[in-house]
Amino acid sequence: MAKGSKREGGGIGELLAYAGDRKFLTYLGMALSALSQLLSFGPYVCIWLVARDLIAVAPNWSEACDIAMYGWWAVGFALASIVVYFAGLMCTHLSAFRCASNIRKTASEHLLKLPLGYFDTHATGELRRVVDGCAASTETLLAHMLPDIAGAVAMVVGLLVLLFALDWRLGAACLISVAISFGAMATMMSGKGAEFMKAYMGALVKMNKTGTEYVRGIPVVKVFQQTVYSFKAFHDAIAEYADMAQNYAGTFCRGPQVLNLTALNGLVTFLLPVALLLAPGETTSRILWPTSRFTRYFRPWCRRP
Repeated sequence: MAKGSKREGGGIGELLAYAGDRKFLTYLGMALSALSQLLSFGPYVCIWLVARDLIAVAPNWSEACDIAMYGWWAVGFALASIVVYFAGLMCTHLSAFRCASNIRKTASEHLLKLPLGYFDTHATGELRRVVDGCAASTETLLAHMLPDIAGAVAMVVGLLVLLFALDWRLGAACLISVAISFGAMATMMSGKGAEFMKAYMGALVKMNKTGTEYVRGIPVVKVFQQTVYSFKAFHDAIAEYADMAQNYAGTFCRGPQVLNLTALNGLVTFLLPVALLLAPGETTSRILWPTSRFTRYFRPWCRRP
């Protein structure tokens, strides 16, 4: 990264400025992750095609001639999804490592220019956390979270498009689950959630600070045999951090997270009533099950005595 280069924007854009000439790899990796999620729909579509053809020729299963082809297509889609996702992670990791390296270099150069009095008022553990710990945490964001977010968005959009292509009412039913999930996530990430993240980072810095000071002061502690008293500050910092995280996760996030997971994992709760309402009709049932042949095959078991 060129010295004195201008960093425009804020948030992710400002962070990616440290990636230099590898910045484009982040966007390429996100695109590949999204493509991988779309390719992962292929095997399920092939399974649907197999079921459609088998039901269409029942009970003469041998007339379904394209079953093997659908199976190979499913394998191809699955392998392509894995390869594309791996390529996307390679791209995002290369960009993330360059970004973290440049952040450490920039922070180290800045520390060399500071007056000596600055280091008297700032503990070594705090500075280490800022220079090394925060730079390392960007790797998780850029290399994993961004491509996963892009893949999740592509999965939701692709699923909705697929369902709307089958029947718009099925797509509308899925939108209910997605809206509930986004509402729950927004509750956790805004308001008190944003305040917690600020306090969380402060507690994390304090814990690292006291931990580093304790380790560096072990020779003095052993000489004066003050182990219990010197450990108290470190113990209090850990306890404060643990209490904050547990209170936030157990009190504030418990309800929204339960609602979020229930809405996503219980998607069938919204789809099943709509599917049952559509079954006697014609739109979805004729797409999924050819009515005449399906009814002719199963009619002997459906007759009343």
